[in-house]
Amino acid sequence: MSVADFAGIGRRWQERIDTSPEYTVVSHDNVFRLGLCQYPVKESVFRQHQDLITRLCNKYENVCLEDCFSGMVMNNREGEYYVINSSSIVPDINLDGSLAINLFRQELTLVRGIGPAISARLKARGCKTVDCLAQIRKYYPAASCIIEALTGEPAEVFRLLSARKGAAHPYTLVSSCLFPMHSFRFIDIETLGIFGRPLILIGLGYFDKGVLQVRQLLLRDIGEEVSVLTALPEFITQDTVLVSFNGKSFDLPYIADRMAYYGLSPLPEVPHIDLLHPSRRLWKQVITDCRLGTLEKEFLNVSRSEDLPGALVPEWYSRYMKTHNPGPLLPIVEHNRQDVVSLAFLLSRLVQEWYERLSVT
Repeated sequence: MSVADFAGIGRRWQERIDTSPEYTVVSHDNVFRLGLCQYPVKESVFRQHQDLITRLCNKYENVCLEDCFSGMVMNNREGEYYVINSSSIVPDINLDGSLAINLFRQELTLVRGIGPAISARLKARGCKTVDCLAQIRKYYPAASCIIEALTGEPAEVFRLLSARKGAAHPYTLVSSCLFPMHSFRFIDIETLGIFGRPLILIGLGYFDKGVLQVRQLLLRDIGEEVSVLTALPEFITQDTVLVSFNGKSFDLPYIADRMAYYGLSPLPEVPHIDLLHPSRRLWKQVITDCRLGTLEKEFLNVSRSEDLPGALVPEWYSRYMKTHNPGPLLPIVEHNRQDVVSLAFLLSRLVQEWYERLSVT
């Protein structure tokens, strides 16, 4: 596609956003109506953010985008894109990998042909680990395969647990402690709406010397989307472990769809830990919902000030596109940055809590 084609894409999406926003403003913050709208925004929240965007536009009028962020212009074969850099101190996974392996060795249902009932009977008779199971002629071949897999590389253990227990199972989550911290990539995206619309921001976090470095690939114009997508494989390689929140259903399929649109090669298939499902399984009985913002308040001690609702992101980015005023971009970038940082906090908390719960069980 030519530069003119990319500019046309931007204009068409801007027109669609202007004429048909995907959210609904719920009058008088009516709680009942919240459940009837696809993307509800309380009227008080909407008015608050209308005031905020006015203040930001006034404050940053005639200010260049590059003067608002600590970033740099990058180039690749498809053109330019903008990278915003920041860092945060977050806890690493405080769990010894040998403890996790010992836990997995006690899970007899990893062996094919053994379900919860048979596992309970075997343990009642004193066969409490897969190693003990390998001493029984009937189970020797299958148990030996499990023992071999559990002594292999972290990715092999992850694949075993994903296949036998499921990708969203707590055992699979706990296996993340086996990977080196530098292999994690915490990912979150911002888009112009539902599937088929362009990306506008990709946030990526990774550990470097114990510090979480956050790289945000920002589109200063819709035409830079292909440049950002082309740059993504530099961050997500074969030895990467992806960490997301609902990323298996949204973020990664969305990225794959946009890469296919431009004819780019897909990202490599790597271990992917989606924190939504282990969070829901652990806490759904004690909180009203399992949105990331709710988990931040209840369990991570994270408080956001003037956080922008995701439903308003396309409209605010459209305002930036029209006026070239970077003010509306600031809350979008901060919202995305905090999402990435919170993923690192949440992974550490979930691994520890699920290990303790599974050990007791």
